[in-house]
Amino acid sequence: MSYDISELVTYSYLDATFGATQVNHLVVGPRGKVGFVRDIEVDVATALVGTSTVPEVAVGTSQGDATYGRYRLGTAVGTGYGVGVFKASNELIVGNPPRVSTVFASKVILDGGPLVTSGISGGSFGTQVPQGRIPASGQVVTNVINGTSNVARVFLRDPIPPQVVVGQLVNVHDVQGATFNIATSNVTISALSSSANNPANPNWIELTGTTFGGAYTAGGLVDYNVSISNKAGTGGTPAGGGTVRVKIEWIGQWAP
Repeated sequence: MSYDISELVTYSYLDATFGATQVNHLVVGPRGKVGFVRDIEVDVATALVGTSTVPEVAVGTSQGDATYGRYRLGTAVGTGYGVGVFKASNELIVGNPPRVSTVFASKVILDGGPLVTSGISGGSFGTQVPQGRIPASGQVVTNVINGTSNVARVFLRDPIPPQVVVGQLVNVHDVQGATFNIATSNVTISALSSSANNPANPNWIELTGTTFGGAYTAGGLVDYNVSISNKAGTGGTPAGGGTVRVKIEWIGQWAP
């Protein structure tokens, strides 16, 4: 018997002024592996300031979203950290997993966040899954047709992971025949249907901002983007920044 070895990857960004202006980065995980945010570290070079809310690092489905992980960089809602190195895993936290802060609400969220139920419609919903588990990229495309209001509807071979929601950023690539007529390869899911929750329905996603064209012939993969947002504080005169490091553990088969 053999077991897959997980990949622990640290994504690092030097964002000197994110305390005043939100800065966004996108990550795509290894094909066929689900992800968990294990730690967030910030080397603060300039003190972080925010009167109403402190600057934070949010890891989620789209810009500013914190579904997968969060680290609010202060001792209270409006009190930012000064110069120094701070790690989410070194805060006052409980739970293993998920780990959350005891200082104030949503200061720290790691390990996929709270557990939720998932199952088949009409059957058992006793399966517990982390709400913030990053879905595996590399889902195989089987067809692309004209969807609602002429956007592309992309059919997938396998059920859509329960963590995938409307608003999720995706990258659809290597499709042959069908065209999307978009300026950027990163687009947003506007609607979806998954046989994981309703066996009578096929697995498809519709992509806002696309315009369908051509005729599908073969190929295609769907990657789910992970958005790392270094968010500005609010109120007063927000300021500060430094180097942000997000550690994600990717777990699963090397290929689906």
